[in-house]
Amino acid sequence: MNQNLSSYRIFYTVANTGNISKAAKELYISQPAISKSIQKLEESVGCRLFFPQFPRRSINRRGTAALRACQDCL
Repeated sequence: MNQNLSSYRIFYTVANTGNISKAAKELYISQPAISKSIQKLEESVGCRLFFPQFPRRSINRRGTAALRACQDCL
């Protein structure tokens, strides 16, 4: 459960900043760790949450729904 909460917090921060490097600075976590966390979260929910654009991370429709749920919980 704690891993999922951490993953959702990372997802929330990346979605709000729109950028992995900005989220890494805000969370004091390395960029590769954030990328891996997002990848694992997407695997666990069974869908992509972001459009794969570099360097920005644009949130897609499913990601927007997940972000709304995160805002209620976090």
